[in-house]
Amino acid sequence: MGRGPLEMKDMRMESRVDTAVNKIEARKVQVYYGDNHAIKDVDVMIPDKSVTAFIGPSGCGKSTFLRCLNRMNDTIAACRVEGLIQLDGEDIYDRRVDPVQLRAKVGMVFQKPNPFPKSIYDNVAYGPRIHGLTRNKAELDEVVESCLRKAALWNEVKDRLAAPGTGLSGGQQQRLCIARAIATSPEVLLMDEPCSALDPIATAQVEELIDELRSQFSVVIVTHSMQQAARVSQQTAFFHLGHLVEFGETGQIFTNPKDPRTESYITGRIG
Repeated sequence: MGRGPLEMKDMRMESRVDTAVNKIEARKVQVYYGDNHAIKDVDVMIPDKSVTAFIGPSGCGKSTFLRCLNRMNDTIAACRVEGLIQLDGEDIYDRRVDPVQLRAKVGMVFQKPNPFPKSIYDNVAYGPRIHGLTRNKAELDEVVESCLRKAALWNEVKDRLAAPGTGLSGGQQQRLCIARAIATSPEVLLMDEPCSALDPIATAQVEELIDELRSQFSVVIVTHSMQQAARVSQQTAFFHLGHLVEFGETGQIFTNPKDPRTESYITGRIG
């Protein structure tokens, strides 16, 4: 039996309430690579259970800022991060925060698929094993199957879990990396141009997957494709020369931007 109009409206209201909860809050964030001031005074609130896209020309700072959200920039000696970034109200740069534990909560998928040189099974099982998230093989089997299903890959690999992950196609490898990222039960999923190395069919599969994942995670995606941002995100942030120029609801950013620099980028005059 179909839903009545009232029930439909209630569902939309529920989804609005969900997205009103901010998962990540950043205030006055500065990033320096040596003397180069790469990110300048960025303030942003990223909602939970939603997809937020970062767009902007190459070198504008969008990937640098994304990597601040799980402290990946800690691995670069010359990089210095200032300001406040909170996950659920807690400062992620507090000295008491273990970056390894943080990255279990804030997973990441990179531009180029990078499966470990291990079996398909072990790629997904790796995180739960090192973080001690399962008590026995049966529980681990469940986690692996569940994550491969969520990544829309289970039916393609269930009969060859012992085969190397590197033997999969590019699109399958990227979905394996997504399964690996969600295996530690993160709350946030960061994606740095996850489709730029994929063909159009694999890209469409990953985009569909991103849309499904937002019911469980806060997803933040860096993309060079404005069309992709328009298709998959609910909020969009436009970066230019290290500044967050404009942040808002995706439809508004693309159809009625407030800042002339945003409009210039969207219409192809800059970038």
